[in-house]
Amino acid sequence: MAATDFLALRRNFVIRDDLIWLNNCGVSVPPQNSAQAVKDYLDAFSASGVLQTKKPHGQVKRNIQKLFADFLGGEAHEYALLNNTAEGMTFIAQSLPLSSGDKILLVEREYPSNVYPFLQLKRQGVEIGFVSPGETNAEFIDNIRAALTTNVRAMSLSAVDWLTGRNFDLASIGHLLRSRGVAFLLDAAQGAGHVPIDVKALGVDAMAFSCWKWLLGPLGSGGLYVADSFLKQLEIHVAGTSSVKNDEVYLPHREDYKDSVERFMLSTAPYMNWVHLDASLSFIDKVGLPAVQDRLLFLADGIADSLRKAGFTVLRDAFGSDKAAIVSAHRDGDMQQLHAALMKSGVVCAYREGNLRFSPHLNFAEQDLEKFGQILSTL
Repeated sequence: MAATDFLALRRNFVIRDDLIWLNNCGVSVPPQNSAQAVKDYLDAFSASGVLQTKKPHGQVKRNIQKLFADFLGGEAHEYALLNNTAEGMTFIAQSLPLSSGDKILLVEREYPSNVYPFLQLKRQGVEIGFVSPGETNAEFIDNIRAALTTNVRAMSLSAVDWLTGRNFDLASIGHLLRSRGVAFLLDAAQGAGHVPIDVKALGVDAMAFSCWKWLLGPLGSGGLYVADSFLKQLEIHVAGTSSVKNDEVYLPHREDYKDSVERFMLSTAPYMNWVHLDASLSFIDKVGLPAVQDRLLFLADGIADSLRKAGFTVLRDAFGSDKAAIVSAHRDGDMQQLHAALMKSGVVCAYREGNLRFSPHLNFAEQDLEKFGQILSTL
């Protein structure tokens, strides 16, 4: 198989010449084919409205579901198209069959999308516990094991730490949770498209993720996976027009809800986002997801090298094989001021809890890496 020409792929992104985009774990920028797909859809919709046939909504939905399953495991029908991670986590949290005194485990310093939906359960008498991720994955697993009291019903955690870029040992965590009969809920906002995930092999019961980071989709696009076996255990506390079977038959009102995860797709969807997402996922699929993920690690290694040369301490250096393509780092001085200086110089990155955070994608290549190193040397 011929080697992928990543320099040619970089030309599919029309980022301004004065910008180096290293905040893809925040918001990515799409390839040109995604922008063109949206334009084609808008042209067709302007001419024919919902009668347009350029991008039939059902066909686009099914293709996205198939690509979700191809990328992340499971079956296409086990995926729903939502708007963000928080929405998916809220639906799962509200559907869990819980009683007063039951407990949910979360992770300290977790991103809010994977915390606030579960905090609402305290009103029902559900206890919320927080587990320290520790300094290593082995320590994290020990901490989880110690927190698994008999009243724990589920644990929700991220695939990749949004602050440090540590790739959590999901296989070991999943095995531990299954051995205790605890539901395994996964926030894959920083994992989907970034690191290898196979929900079936990992034993994930439900997983929510946004698509505007590593999957190159638009803001306001996300997915929800629920294993068929787990869906049967969930209660229905959230419903909308499209939650029922034969949802285009509006009357009489009824409680004949869909037997699939699509019951969480409550009503009219942001179809234009679907068109964008479909094109972006197809772009990644054409390159090959494993090749993309290897490329991300290669670029992250180059970024880490540049940061070390500029006097930074790079957090992922301590992670060994558990490192991902998020590079968080700090050095002496005011990191917020340095972040502002980098942004002014055109390096789009993030400041998070005392560290600068960099995350490359296919919109970043060797020429950008060289320029990044040059800018760092001047600050």
